[in-house]
Amino acid sequence: MNHPIKARFGFVFHSSRMKILFLNLRFPYPPHRGDRIRAYHFIKQLARRHSVTIVSFFESDQEEAYVKHLRSFCDRVESVRFHHGRARLNALLHCLSNSPLQVYYWFVPQMQRAINRLLDQHGYDLIHAQLFRMGQYVAHVKGVPKMLDLCDSFGLNLSRRAVLDKNFIRTLVKLEAKRVRHYEVEIMNSFDWGTVAATIDRDYLLKQDDSLKLSVVPMGVDLEHFQPSSIEYRPHILFTGTMSYFPNWDAVLYFHTEIFPLVQEKHPETVFYVVGSAPPNQVRKLGNHKNVVVTGYVQDTRPYFDDTAVFVSPMRSGSGFQVKNLEAMAMRVPVVTSSLCASGLDGRVGKDYLVGDSPEVIAKHINELIESPDYRKAIGTAGRHLVEEKYSWDVLVNQLEDVYSEICH
Repeated sequence: MNHPIKARFGFVFHSSRMKILFLNLRFPYPPHRGDRIRAYHFIKQLARRHSVTIVSFFESDQEEAYVKHLRSFCDRVESVRFHHGRARLNALLHCLSNSPLQVYYWFVPQMQRAINRLLDQHGYDLIHAQLFRMGQYVAHVKGVPKMLDLCDSFGLNLSRRAVLDKNFIRTLVKLEAKRVRHYEVEIMNSFDWGTVAATIDRDYLLKQDDSLKLSVVPMGVDLEHFQPSSIEYRPHILFTGTMSYFPNWDAVLYFHTEIFPLVQEKHPETVFYVVGSAPPNQVRKLGNHKNVVVTGYVQDTRPYFDDTAVFVSPMRSGSGFQVKNLEAMAMRVPVVTSSLCASGLDGRVGKDYLVGDSPEVIAKHINELIESPDYRKAIGTAGRHLVEEKYSWDVLVNQLEDVYSEICH
């Protein structure tokens, strides 16, 4: 249900100015990872026609310095310092609880007090909480319309990881997946409405409880920032993402071990670039191999898109909507992805992007794109058109406001 008010009442609520309390887990600027990207662009779009108060954790002094940027378009910005050491201790103390460890990890009394104070002092028309870790702070609140943006189902994410992750924490991952699966449904029932970024996550949650009120509002891409380049591409294959995130580093290892050799058989000159912060040891060691570059954190990914021939995202686990695909398509770089990773994309497989679920099929797509500049251009151009039509933030904020309309009426 992406346009509930249009469907039910025939008008749109967008002209009504609201006071919105926006609760964000991670500080939303700079927008360098999925949940921050989503929060930042929604906040920026909403602030053009609503009064927006942001409450967020900050994890470093550098992040606190960015408050001024957010205040340039928001009415109020409040932040609470987050200490990972204390968070780990809090999770450990509650390891026998039936609730997810994530809940205890991200519960900070100062944050609860800050939110309570704002609710007492200001009459908000709507509360928008991003992720269930922030939803816990307002689950008990009555009398104010509330929306929970899960972004994706963390329960689905963990259940997929438990299948692939073979290390010593697998048992803990399986236990946490079970806890999260129940908790996501429980907390959703304390909100008026919820949103996720992909249909597969909505369907998974509705299987747990078909009475949940859930809409799909996809991820978007900044089309002004990610502009196609006229630079001549080289035979590079690119993967981007936060590398401490299991689905990302699993995809990188899978590609390097099972797919990249099939590409190099035909194109030994190809270079595999892994771009993203905090790569684990297994990923860093790939940089010792010939024709593999592991960059770690980079401030700007666009130069890597500029001269790459193919973008790959052969994800085997995870959930939600992969913004990395949108960024590549916005840069007019052809995307070869897995069906799991493409599940949220509303496009034409084989026209706007290419899909493969076996090493042989993925390698075949990559080889054909490298060998045919015209084919590469056609897929890249179609991908750019797709994101222009369906995944710009000014389009998606209208869908979000439709959800606001549903719960405020």
